[in-house]
Amino acid sequence: METLDAGLLARPEEGFGLQQAVLEQVGAGERGPTALLWRSPSYVAATRPETRLAGFAEAARAAREMGFEVLVRNSGGGAVAANEGSLSFSLTLPVGDLRQGLYERYAEGVELVCAALRRLGVAAEGGEVEGEFCPGAYSVRSGGARGVKHAGLAQRVTRRAARLEALVLAERTAELVPVLERVYTALGRPFRPESLGDLPSGVSGVAGALKAEVRERYGGLEKSLDPATLARARELAAAPLWRPAEEGAPGS
Repeated sequence: METLDAGLLARPEEGFGLQQAVLEQVGAGERGPTALLWRSPSYVAATRPETRLAGFAEAARAAREMGFEVLVRNSGGGAVAANEGSLSFSLTLPVGDLRQGLYERYAEGVELVCAALRRLGVAAEGGEVEGEFCPGAYSVRSGGARGVKHAGLAQRVTRRAARLEALVLAERTAELVPVLERVYTALGRPFRPESLGDLPSGVSGVAGALKAEVRERYGGLEKSLDPATLARARELAAAPLWRPAEEGAPGS
């Protein structure tokens, strides 16, 4: 397993482009299994189905008013909000049959993130959280169903590769509460502000714990981003894929 840490990127589109570039490379056999970490300035990322909801325009307007760029991500789940205290983490793996392994990858990813947070002293477990953002069975929480959501997992699967991704809210989570309240209200979905909370070691501690867990489970080394991957990531970042339809992105 190769681990790439892109650090703090200038724009969130660069992170989504980098994830997509790695997915392409793994699918083409140009790169082996890869763990990727990155951060960026503040953004709200909705899913493509959410952009078709009647309240999406109001949700996007509210997010921009609060200084959050609005993007569309090409994986499942629901709208997320992130800032520089949030860490995007993904595992991209080759697959032989896209019809198999979906739930196994989810289970493996949840346990990996839980184990990493336990290294930091957090009693992390998998499970839904009442009133959580991006609700789903594959969340990482502490404090039970009425506790705090620390991460949510989603997948993107192509014919030859699968990306399991997690957004981990490490610190500065209080900044995300107001924007999530407005976005989820506009989308007509529940959100409980108490479902967010900081982790004890901050974003650098979480990154270190995730890397350590990856090394222990899969081996491999941390490597620098190569020029070809960076170039492809920047090319993808400039594409309209990540933009809502109102800004010229495809409608489906």
